[in-house]
Amino acid sequence: MIESDEFKEWLRENTTYSDAVIGDTVSRMKRADHFLKWENVDIYQFQLEHIEAYSDLSVSVKSQIKRAVKWYTMFANQKDKQ
Repeated sequence: MIESDEFKEWLRENTTYSDAVIGDTVSRMKRADHFLKWENVDIYQFQLEHIEAYSDLSVSVKSQIKRAVKWYTMFANQKDKQ
């Protein structure tokens, strides 16, 4: 399970995104976590792309999820260093 509230706060502090975009990003990460339980491994996105339900999504939604995974990975890596 992802850390939604901490991720949302991290996005507020580390991006210039509006609250609506931040909410959408967190929602897309939750969706990715639903398809494939989050693990901070280099092949997470690769594994996600090989799930049929993910493959059935529109190109734009997959792109949004990919961006959310990228941001969440940055959040998780920064948190691990603390």
